[in-house]
Amino acid sequence: MTSLRVLALALLAGLFVYPLARLLLLPLWVHGGAGLALVPLRNSALLALAVGVIVAPLGALLAHALETREGLLARGLGLVLWVLFLTPGYVLTTGWLTVLTIPVLRNGLFGQWFLGPAGLLFLYALKSLPFSVFVARATFAEAGAALMEAARVLGLAPWRRHMLTLRLALPAMAAAFTIAAIETMQEFGIPATLGVTSRIPVLTYEIYARLNTTPTDFAGAALLCWWLIGGAALLALLQAAIQRRHQAALVNGRARRIVRTAPGPLERLWLAAALAVLGLLGLATPFASLIQIALTGAGGTWPDLAAVPRSLGYGMLAATLALGVGLAVLKLQRGRSAWFSGVLHGLLAANMAVPGLILGAGYVLAFNNDLLPLYGTAFLLIIAYAAGALPIGIRLLGTAFSQLDAKLDEAARIFALPTATRLIDIEAALLARPGLYAWMLVVAAVMFELPISELLYVPGATPLGVAIVSADMMADYAGAAQLALLGMAVLAALTGGLLLALRLTHAPRAAAPPRLPQESLT
Repeated sequence: MTSLRVLALALLAGLFVYPLARLLLLPLWVHGGAGLALVPLRNSALLALAVGVIVAPLGALLAHALETREGLLARGLGLVLWVLFLTPGYVLTTGWLTVLTIPVLRNGLFGQWFLGPAGLLFLYALKSLPFSVFVARATFAEAGAALMEAARVLGLAPWRRHMLTLRLALPAMAAAFTIAAIETMQEFGIPATLGVTSRIPVLTYEIYARLNTTPTDFAGAALLCWWLIGGAALLALLQAAIQRRHQAALVNGRARRIVRTAPGPLERLWLAAALAVLGLLGLATPFASLIQIALTGAGGTWPDLAAVPRSLGYGMLAATLALGVGLAVLKLQRGRSAWFSGVLHGLLAANMAVPGLILGAGYVLAFNNDLLPLYGTAFLLIIAYAAGALPIGIRLLGTAFSQLDAKLDEAARIFALPTATRLIDIEAALLARPGLYAWMLVVAAVMFELPISELLYVPGATPLGVAIVSADMMADYAGAAQLALLGMAVLAALTGGLLLALRLTHAPRAAAPPRLPQESLT
């Protein structure tokens, strides 16, 4: 077992540590030729801080409402946030760019506003808001109902109860600020579309530009990657300091969930306003414009629709590979091996903190040589997809896997069941539902993945994300809309079919009527 654990850690180190070390250690002996690019660095830092300041309090406010209020408005707002979370940023950007194809809007005040820093700030905040809400909801859920009940019993004024809620939300707001700022600094899809169109340089696209020029400036890109990682580390340290100062123990043995109540008139008004703004500006307007231009703006020409099944195939292969490796790692993690769990979680946390752009750049350096000549092959692209999705796959499967009682396997061994029977009829049957959810989420993420695809795709076999962004850059918004909508439709059909199959295969079977003894029939 120890040798298998060492082999698993060596595999993960080859997927994560080796490529990142090849890239990030490059500035130590090679000097970057293009300098530090202070303007993109300044723009990214200012946008990240502005998004964090906007999103953190707004996310806490929406999270408190979703956790304490019930009704159609709350459920609709939660659904809109989930759709925003799952929609790629460059698809939303493409939708708004199709809106700006209307000359009156593009040449007017709205077009000037949206094609400047304000448009980037709006789209960044729109994509970061769901993260902020999800983080804050966990804090309010852990608080339970006892705190507010005690405040009412003690006769605290309403404004003091609101201040108590604000004090409770400070750690969540710090976490939301950090996550929103880091996501903004590491976002690649939005600046690759709107940032290029509006000619606003940001850090992630500057890294990509240095990797996509001839000759390639790997050292300069690596130096900018260090700024990206350093900014994320500073934000994480700031969050840790705030949480250490304000965090309180919220979970105890007597904690009870908050009983959700109907919102009052004033709350109903601002919930409706939030739902209208997010639903209209975040989803309805860009998607309606995408549908309209896809149906009427093709002009008899169609984009390369082969990118859709190609990326779907990449996603299915990468998801199967990532979850297969994840299950093997989780099985090796069982037992009393503290060193293995510690090293494993360290590797996974480091990989989650590094954006896909840096991981893809590391793969370019690590596998573009005579020793490992994998660059330019679909095999390396799928491996990179799987490596990027492995941490989230292990996180998604880890909770379900930890609930499997070890005595199930022991009992199967006592009854001398074959290994295939233990794996298929016991573990696979119990993990089928969470495993399918994790598999579909990874397929969707890989199918619309952009930074790794831009750096590693095979010439002549363009992935879906690259095809959409390329169409945007050539102002072929009809082609970009057709690819985006077709990709989402195929993904929705696959998800619906798999969920239906899961429901049919796991539906309870009707019990057969009891058979009477033969002698009672005579």
